[in-house]
Amino acid sequence: MDEAREKTPIALGEAYISGALTALEDAPRTKLFYEVLAEIAERAGLRAYLPHRVTDPVAAANLDPRAVYEIDRGHVTSAVVLIAYAGIPSFGVGIEVELAREHGVPVVIVVERDRPISRLLLGNPAVVEVVKFADLDGLRRALGAALAAVGSVTREGARPIVADDVVVQRFIASLEQARRLPIAEVTALLRVGEVDGETASAIRDAVERGRLFGAGLRDLVGRYALRGADLGAFVLRDVLERSLTEAAAALGVDPRTVRRHVATARVRVGLAEDAAPDSVAQWLVTELIAPPTRALQLHLFTGGRAR
Repeated sequence: MDEAREKTPIALGEAYISGALTALEDAPRTKLFYEVLAEIAERAGLRAYLPHRVTDPVAAANLDPRAVYEIDRGHVTSAVVLIAYAGIPSFGVGIEVELAREHGVPVVIVVERDRPISRLLLGNPAVVEVVKFADLDGLRRALGAALAAVGSVTREGARPIVADDVVVQRFIASLEQARRLPIAEVTALLRVGEVDGETASAIRDAVERGRLFGAGLRDLVGRYALRGADLGAFVLRDVLERSLTEAAAALGVDPRTVRRHVATARVRVGLAEDAAPDSVAQWLVTELIAPPTRALQLHLFTGGRAR
């Protein structure tokens, strides 16, 4: 068993994959590399967020700069770790690393062994690991070990375990933060999700009233890539429990079409098309809560010990 497997991975949190996206010389190959980083993160027990799947400057060229900032900033600040590829100089990566520092998110830098790294970047207090690699196998081993090390910071020999009363306070605070997102980010997410009109109003109202966690909307749009009628039908029917007639009226389709969109959305998020209400409810509770909330729950339930 290698070192990466022996250590406990970060559980139930999001890894933000940071890398240059603007004016890439070989965009397909670079984005494929980012997908590899995401795969390594997911093997370590994390959920990966890849900006090029949501706010890509080419694929999502219709998004205005402020919307891109609000969406990606939300993911950086709620991540449990940021993996930054430093092989291509990028203003965006530098901004994301600094956002991570401001919000206490640890940063792991990844770069080819023969490439130099800015000393300013290396000196950022958020940087906890630097992974230099010569090939993909070496990258998988080294990054896996680095993520395991970041995930074991509360174990013996690492940072002191935070007192449970502090953890409870952070837990409550994270619930509130997860429940509400800045209105600019909600608006940007709705734009990315391609919903408008009555459906968009219902979703925005659900976030403001706490019926739908803002972080849950972020996951539906970013992680699960729900769009248009699929996103609208899923939220209206499974989250807000609107009747078929109400959902159909909001979406401007017939009830049979609503059922089809709900089934498609359920499959996309990992549910069965005909999932029972109890199964859907359980999924909503366990999957649409912000990553920091889940991480704090894990801390509380394990008595402050990683498992």
